[in-house]
Amino acid sequence: MKLYITEKRSVGVALSNVLPGERKKEENFIRCGNDIVAWAAGHLLELCEPEDYDPAYKKWSRETLLYVPEKWKLKVKDKAKGLFTGLKQLIGAIDMKTDIIVNAGDADREGELLIHEILDYCGWKGKTLRLRINDMNPDAIRKALANMKDSSEYHGEYKAGQARLYADWLVGLAMTRYVTVSLREAGYKADTLSVGRVQTPTLGLVVFRDGEVENFSPSTYYELTALLALGEDRRIKGHWLPGEAYPDNLDEQKRIVNKEFAHTLTEKLDGTSGSVTSVANKLHKNSPPLPFSLSKLQMAASKKHDITDTLVHAQKLYEAGYATYPRTGCEYIPEGHFTEAPKVMDAIRSSCPALSDMLGGVDLSRKSAAWDDKKITEHHAIIPTVKIPREGALSPAEQKIYEMICARYALQFLSDYEYEETAVEFVVSGETFRATGRTVINLGWQGWDKGDENSRKDNGKENRESEKEIREADEILETGEANDIHETQILPSVKKGEVGTAQAFLTEKITKPPKPYTYHSLLAAMNNIHLHVKDPDIRAKLKEIQGIGTEATQEGVLSTLFNRGYLQKKKKQIFSTDLGKLLIGLLLDSKGSVLARPDMTALWERRMSEIEGENASLDDFVSEVAGMVKEIVSDRLNVPADIPGMERRKTPAGEIIEALCPLNCGGKARRFVGKYGPFWKCDCSPDVTFRDVAGVPAVREVRIEANCPVKGCKGVVVRLVSRKDNRPFWKCAKCGNFFDDADGKPEIREKKTNK
Repeated sequence: MKLYITEKRSVGVALSNVLPGERKKEENFIRCGNDIVAWAAGHLLELCEPEDYDPAYKKWSRETLLYVPEKWKLKVKDKAKGLFTGLKQLIGAIDMKTDIIVNAGDADREGELLIHEILDYCGWKGKTLRLRINDMNPDAIRKALANMKDSSEYHGEYKAGQARLYADWLVGLAMTRYVTVSLREAGYKADTLSVGRVQTPTLGLVVFRDGEVENFSPSTYYELTALLALGEDRRIKGHWLPGEAYPDNLDEQKRIVNKEFAHTLTEKLDGTSGSVTSVANKLHKNSPPLPFSLSKLQMAASKKHDITDTLVHAQKLYEAGYATYPRTGCEYIPEGHFTEAPKVMDAIRSSCPALSDMLGGVDLSRKSAAWDDKKITEHHAIIPTVKIPREGALSPAEQKIYEMICARYALQFLSDYEYEETAVEFVVSGETFRATGRTVINLGWQGWDKGDENSRKDNGKENRESEKEIREADEILETGEANDIHETQILPSVKKGEVGTAQAFLTEKITKPPKPYTYHSLLAAMNNIHLHVKDPDIRAKLKEIQGIGTEATQEGVLSTLFNRGYLQKKKKQIFSTDLGKLLIGLLLDSKGSVLARPDMTALWERRMSEIEGENASLDDFVSEVAGMVKEIVSDRLNVPADIPGMERRKTPAGEIIEALCPLNCGGKARRFVGKYGPFWKCDCSPDVTFRDVAGVPAVREVRIEANCPVKGCKGVVVRLVSRKDNRPFWKCAKCGNFFDDADGKPEIREKKTNK
């Protein structure tokens, strides 16, 4: 017999509907002849807490920041105990020698981990097959059943899932304790400040962007253009190409910043003759945008419909059989699916009347670049299925997501967007200008592709180091600014060598601050994290990875940041809160700065991919993460003396407050309150007291003494520091007088006189 275990009940029911044999429903599983289909409900197991290994770690303190298990242990989630008990009984009742378990978890790394860890926990040592269902329709499930593989072929995915799980546990628990304990030790009434391997560098992106906007200082630059008149009715507007001749008058982006130079050059060129030096015509054909991956769908849905929980709706479409598996980073379709196109298009026509005009132009014999077996990984792009949603079956949000998926699929059967681009260069008094023009030959698919992340006019140019980088990121990072470096125009017929008269124009412009993040641009930043890394070597390494987090978890990461009060949304723009800024600021002022920036966690994502491909060791990776976290928490976090908006703890009489000894003895100093306010003492130095600085013990300055300046007094004055304003002063223990500090020496205070 076979025991199939799916990740969700809906998948289990769909699977049972295609298996042979009489179906009999029982509690939490279905019998199908001799076989059984059971299901989980997401993760039924979770990693044990540090206190589960050692009770001493239940108390959060400086000594219990980091725990690294010698052997990782799992426990059953409280809410999942009933479901897990049933699964365990089913696993225990089958024969390891003759029966087979089929891991039918979702077709990704997390699905592999989720079912595999259940089997390991229950001690299953028998044969295991892997069933990966990308499409919930019966024919697709039957095809998947016919192509099951031995579970060992996916062992790398399981190890990569464990790597993600262990790294998140080590970073999240230790760093959360580290920040929270440090604030409490400093005397603040701090709630738990959560730190996460992915969520914190994502928060950092927003905090840094907010800082750039807040600290932005506008500057003036000048744009030089020339209008070359070739006869009465032919004019070409060109933009100046600076070349390398005037480095002192240009900024890094080769814009004119010297006003005097700008006006002098304009006057020099105006009214002089110019000649056309080159004319180039090039025919361009742009294919339709590829079908959606999850991240592209999330960005498009956010931009077009302000939907921020796209995965939830896409998952429901998948489970209902209307769309294929959503947790995919792939934008290509298997070539074998091409034969299903007529049926899929029939489903689109029946369920998406809003697309009827577009569908009138489709050509089902056309095969776009999307159909490519070589580009398929474990999953293919998100596309509609042949199943037609019944009327009223979809919620408004699901209908919008479904129509977007259908529209992107239908675009594959529309003609290319074709245009001729003309580039003309002309020289005026030794200065070169370029004019570009575009003539549309066939609007093709661009006549129908409206409002998603591939719309050319809305794609931006942020964070690009070169024109090449601009082109590569054109359909990814968006700020709402025009993508074209120079405007296009309808150019008249021009020949090389023609001569005309030029008019020069100077336009004064002011730089604009970077735009705050929106939901879709923040997702884009997470998925193209190399564009936000300054180190060129690290940027090159990260260019090939998907980003930080997986496409399936990024929505959840952003939701967590909002729920924990680190981010806030104003209209469509996203900003960091004071709490979010505080957390990133604390980390940046410590060795934990590596977690506030995307570099490290992005490199870890790369390592996980290597573990999945069995090109890296899980144990080595975990050891590396643990070592880095240990180094971070070994340093004292520099907590500011005054944090606006954060309440200080009230100290009831008799309460013992302790903090690490500032002499680094490894013990705790204890806080006391004396005649002149609070002070600290530690058992390591019974005769030494420490100053109280913002609720934390600090070593007193070296005692500085001098002879009393009062005539006849032979006492000794001691240099002190005012608690009120930190200004130094002197006091004589013998005569009791106070003195001002004058360049490190005691000085008798002038007597105040009434005027």
